[in-house]
Amino acid sequence: MSLSFGPNWQRDLWASPYWLRFELDNGECSGRYVSKFTRSYDRARKLARIALPSHSIVGIIAAFPEPSSEMNAERLGWTKGTAFENLADLGVSTEATLAEWAGFWWPNQEGDPEAEAWTQRAVSLTWEQADILLWNQIAQDLGVAPRAPVLAKLVDLARGVCVNAYDDRGMDVTSLAREPLQELYLQCGSWLLEGDRNRLAATFGS
Repeated sequence: MSLSFGPNWQRDLWASPYWLRFELDNGECSGRYVSKFTRSYDRARKLARIALPSHSIVGIIAAFPEPSSEMNAERLGWTKGTAFENLADLGVSTEATLAEWAGFWWPNQEGDPEAEAWTQRAVSLTWEQADILLWNQIAQDLGVAPRAPVLAKLVDLARGVCVNAYDDRGMDVTSLAREPLQELYLQCGSWLLEGDRNRLAATFGS
């Protein structure tokens, strides 16, 4: 089972029963701003490398429609250039795009009259670039800079696996099949969200 580019690339992932939710920061660093960020970032990088063992990493990157109107845009340097140009300044160019389309980033947005289809690009990544995208995801809610006005997920198209570090608190890893997540479940089970353990034991084994 594999993933393909286009506006509906996430549809089968959203419907898949094979997903793991990890805690990146379990509260142990409460009040320690730097430790909170670095702990979350370190965990995210480790999880991503286990989930995506191939060197054929693809980033699906969605651009904020109007970066200059975002909060703190002037401080972050978002008043000039597009979202993708700001990301290039961090070290991830999207010029050599594998595909581009407009689509919704979150499930069930199609029926929301206020939702907007964001421009999305698929690009091949080195691990250094993948780490920049992970940094950017985790930095968003914490207010860490530098960061770019984009959201991103890392995918292995052939194996049908998607890594989504949604903020500093957690990361979802979703697959179209059970097997690609088995090793991640076994190696990093202690980081899984506590409330999911019964469901996961039934799916992946105790």
